Amino acid sequence: MDQADTLREMIATRRGKGVRVIAITSGKGGVGKTNISSNLAYLAAAQGQRVLIVDADLGLANVEILYGITPRYHLGNLLDGTATMQQVLTHGPSGIRILSAGSGLRGLTLLDDTQRMRLMTALDSIEDDFDLVLFDTGAGIGDNVVFFCGGAQEALLVVTAEPTSLTDAYASVKVLSLEGGVEHFNVVVNMAPNEQNAREIFEKLCAITRRFLKARLKYIGSVPRDENIHRAVMSQQPISKLFPSSPATRALTGITERLLNDGGPPGSTGGLKFLWQRILRESSPAA
Repeated sequence: MDQADTLREMIATRRGKGVRVIAITSGKGGVGKTNISSNLAYLAAAQGQRVLIVDADLGLANVEILYGITPRYHLGNLLDGTATMQQVLTHGPSGIRILSAGSGLRGLTLLDDTQRMRLMTALDSIEDDFDLVLFDTGAGIGDNVVFFCGGAQEALLVVTAEPTSLTDAYASVKVLSLEGGVEHFNVVVNMAPNEQNAREIFEKLCAITRRFLKARLKYIGSVPRDENIHRAVMSQQPISKLFPSSPATRALTGITERLLNDGGPPGSTGGLKFLWQRILRESSPAA
């Protein structure tokens, strides 16, 4: 059996365990969250995963810009019935499928309950087509962020060394754990000077969350400052595709492998049905 056959067998085994849903978020903007999301999606797809990345920063088209694509349809078309889910999904690099957030669509910045249910029902219909779904959420603690993170099986929090990033990251953990029910956060330190500094940043965040919150944080790696990231962004390609040997790509590859090899937090099974069933409970009059 060659390596390709072995990979296909491993992926087939994983597929029997249901789709995995991860929300990627940050306390503040400008920390490189979407860049990390787009590269994790690309690297996971390159390892044989069937990946859907949902641009959940609604009204802004960040993911498609980083991939250099121009979708014909976007989430707004799905929600108003002018396009089906299959029409809305756009092909990206390495076989990734992308659900665009649209650009400059103010009406999508705050979804109502009907729109949320319509989205969840549409996602549920394609659950069997994917192994991994990534929600690239907006920054901060807005309702849409709480919605996507609260419904996902697990959350990945991106922080940097900036004091404002750490302060806002704590605020995100607090709101997402208390209002969104998120109990476990994987943490990636981006633009880190070195690994030691990254771990110190993580420990600072842990020190305050342990003191005041029940949420649990897990360090899964750092991404160093790398001049090739800017070059990749300007070229509208993932750095992991354009510069496969760069320091940032090596770091992102390690983070992707740790995510894929980790089974996720306890109770993280259930796939996309887990999402919309949670929304049903939260939207019911009894709740």
